[in-house]
Amino acid sequence: MKLTQEQIQYIDDYLKHHKVKYRDIRIELLDHIMSNVEDKMTQGLSFDDAMIDIHKNFGNSMKMFWNTGVEYSIFANGNGFKDLVQTKREQINKKYRNLYFKEIKSFFKSFRNIIALALIFYLDYVLFENVAYRLFKRINMIVFLTPIIFFLIYSIRNFRVNNKSVHLEYALLYYVSPFFILNMLLQISNPNGIFESSKEFQIVVLAIIAPLNLVFSYCGLQLYKRTHKKYTRIFKQLQSL
Repeated sequence: MKLTQEQIQYIDDYLKHHKVKYRDIRIELLDHIMSNVEDKMTQGLSFDDAMIDIHKNFGNSMKMFWNTGVEYSIFANGNGFKDLVQTKREQINKKYRNLYFKEIKSFFKSFRNIIALALIFYLDYVLFENVAYRLFKRINMIVFLTPIIFFLIYSIRNFRVNNKSVHLEYALLYYVSPFFILNMLLQISNPNGIFESSKEFQIVVLAIIAPLNLVFSYCGLQLYKRTHKKYTRIFKQLQSL
């Protein structure tokens, strides 16, 4: 038995009510619930009874205790969805971590990329030999901070979208994660930091991590762009249905 558009919208609103904010997870759950409701209605259950049955099967309760009494409804308690979304997040996080490291591995397999990285290190060395310390540090800091500009642009774009995507969230996370990891190394090498170190040592660290951050951020950006293209296409196709 096929569901009406109103019933499908009811299920979607039900998932939104239970804080299933990620559109990609919600679409997956919507499809699963629709299929199960249709099967149960074919077996003779009403739409409401089928929804109650499915609600409980997800590990949700029908009761929520308030200060004024007890509410009894499939909209009352959705703790089962919280656990499910968290499990999905962990699975997707693992997926994108593997994809990110695969992207880095692919980068270093390219002879052309290795030559380009070696050239960047060489130009950085030439710069070091021919400019003052402060100018060299400033240029490398600009190089190091450049990926953050793109991160902020993509973050603002994602923030403005009403329907969040957990896939885009993790793809963007792995784009920016190298900056925060390498920045810890930069802070440790700071002469005014918690560890004693010289300005020369900080310069060496900065000269190494600035180009590496470009490489790791480039790999993360490629992963994010592919993910954004894929899920933008999927969401547009679903809107046209």
